[in-house]
Amino acid sequence: MKKKLFLIPCLVLGICMGTTSCMGSFGLLNKFASWNKGATGNKFVNGFIGILLSPAYGFCFLADWFVFNTIEFWTGSQLIAANTTQRMVGSNGDVYLVKSDRNGYTITNETRNDSMQLAFDEQTNEWSSIYNGETRKLFRINEKSNTLTVYTPQGEIVEVSNNEEGMKELQALLNVVPMKVE
Repeated sequence: MKKKLFLIPCLVLGICMGTTSCMGSFGLLNKFASWNKGATGNKFVNGFIGILLSPAYGFCFLADWFVFNTIEFWTGSQLIAANTTQRMVGSNGDVYLVKSDRNGYTITNETRNDSMQLAFDEQTNEWSSIYNGETRKLFRINEKSNTLTVYTPQGEIVEVSNNEEGMKELQALLNVVPMKVE
């Protein structure tokens, strides 16, 4: 009996210490909640579906807490975030589908039926674009100096701060306008 009384607090303490600061994105729970909110066009029906599927919320929470968030904390990558697709509208009015995967993104221009990839290389901390089989470096993340080394289409190498001011400087340099989420 005394052994059990000692084992239970040790187990609880071990779990608390093992999951401290491991607050991940709760990707599975958020995806399930997002699906539930948009399951139908009626918020009352969605609420009823949420009540019926409430045990699934508990399962998603526990799976996120003990498995996916821990993996996300130790590896730095989200397992659940891969293979999500978002629809965006460019400043020119074209519609784009942006699909995330393990190594980056695939961007498809639905208007022109054209696509490209953005790939991240963990070894060099660089993002590259892949279009028609041709790979071109875009930028490198310099974590120590909190800057980005940008490879411009004109062949220049420019270093900007990795903050809002640096992004505005980069937008002006490249003459680009951000996209809107549809």
